[in-house]
Amino acid sequence: ERDLMIEKETLRQEQREELRKAYAAQANKFAEWLETTKQKLTNNRYRLEDQRDLIEGKHEEIKKKRAVLREIEDLSAHLEQGMIFDNKFTTHSTVTLAQQWDQLNEFTRRMHHTVTAQIEAQNRTGVDEDELKEFTLMFKHFDKDRSGRLDHNEFKACLRAFRIRSAGP
Repeated sequence: ERDLMIEKETLRQEQREELRKAYAAQANKFAEWLETTKQKLTNNRYRLEDQRDLIEGKHEEIKKKRAVLREIEDLSAHLEQGMIFDNKFTTHSTVTLAQQWDQLNEFTRRMHHTVTAQIEAQNRTGVDEDELKEFTLMFKHFDKDRSGRLDHNEFKACLRAFRIRSAGP
């Protein structure tokens, strides 16, 4: 009878270990996808229209990946039902993965809005993307305190650099 109890406990422990591994495999893969997707979105050097297309594609992919997150949440629920609260195969919790997914989803939504606004501004002003980058670089050069604005002295330095005389003091 003791051997039977030991055998049952061994089987129970093996099942718990398999559940941990299944959760970890999905959680680790999902976390890697989250990181890779964010890097692809933030490390691009594409034209605005290409950025918009990339963002739209990634946003659709992100929405579809919600189903994978639900599967991970289901596995997590099974772990909790089995009173399994530790997992040596992963550092990722369901809560953290869900928060990261939400952040990525919101990030792409905002990024799409920003890029679309930039395209619209570019179309209205007639300033092409290369000119806008050049203006931005020049602005950053004169914005010494990185405030996003040129104060009086920064603006005077800008005018002097372009040999424009100011009317004021």
